[in-house]
Amino acid sequence: MGDIQASEHDGAPLRGSPAAKPLVLTNGFYTVNCGSTFVVATPQSTAATRLFCFPHAGGGPVVFFEWSQRLGREIECVGIQYPGRGQRLREEPLTTVCAIVDEISHGLAQFFDKPFAFYGHSFGGIVAFELARQLRRKGMPEPDHLFVGAARAPHLKGPHPPIHMLPEEEFVANVQSRYGGIPAEIYRDPEVLKMFMPAMRADFTAYETYEFQVEDPLKVPITAFAGEEDRAVKPACLSEWAFHTVGAFDMKVLPGGHFFPTKSATDLIQALQRQIAPRPNEQRSMFVG
Repeated sequence: MGDIQASEHDGAPLRGSPAAKPLVLTNGFYTVNCGSTFVVATPQSTAATRLFCFPHAGGGPVVFFEWSQRLGREIECVGIQYPGRGQRLREEPLTTVCAIVDEISHGLAQFFDKPFAFYGHSFGGIVAFELARQLRRKGMPEPDHLFVGAARAPHLKGPHPPIHMLPEEEFVANVQSRYGGIPAEIYRDPEVLKMFMPAMRADFTAYETYEFQVEDPLKVPITAFAGEEDRAVKPACLSEWAFHTVGAFDMKVLPGGHFFPTKSATDLIQALQRQIAPRPNEQRSMFVG
């Protein structure tokens, strides 16, 4: 959950709706609305569906930039950018899952012209799950599929004591020992690391203070991905996502640890494509926002 990525962009945020599609070349990728909640690294105007990707604690949409090309032309990848990172670095990070979900849901209607699915990694899995439930409560279009990776089922309590209130040095040490993922060049540079701390601590605050509320299971199919070497979230913790849908449930265990997409990107992307890419002659519903 604690993988830190460098800020994707510098400077003032871009404004505008997805229709305007301002493009900025960053790290070899063209990004749409990189200063907003929704970041499209590779626009696919003819895509039949969208995949919204919710990053882990401390992460940003940059972790999904490569996916946006590898998913193909039929799937447009939309990375979620929480406040307090990337081009939203000057914004105050949010410290509850409810606040994060509310902010995302306010802008989501502009994307209801196509079917969509959610993928949430670690902390992002809880955010994606709660957003799907909020859409249902509001009678809004729901995702066709919910994918979660390295995310403990929401009704399960974590095995570790909370760390979000610890002093900075202890906090960082605990994040690194539990999850790994902080690049050495950042971990060893106090000034750079300090820049990421507000977002990281806010995300852990949201995760560790999250209280699951019982509701009816979703009708949305759920697929859970586990890293076979993940010490923080064991595969058994992901199998319990089955209790949160009356639709189909599947679980896949892939090589790698908590950040198994780094090692198993091809297997993961192919699994996503099989589930959400439209099949020949398949009729897909269109939503009106």
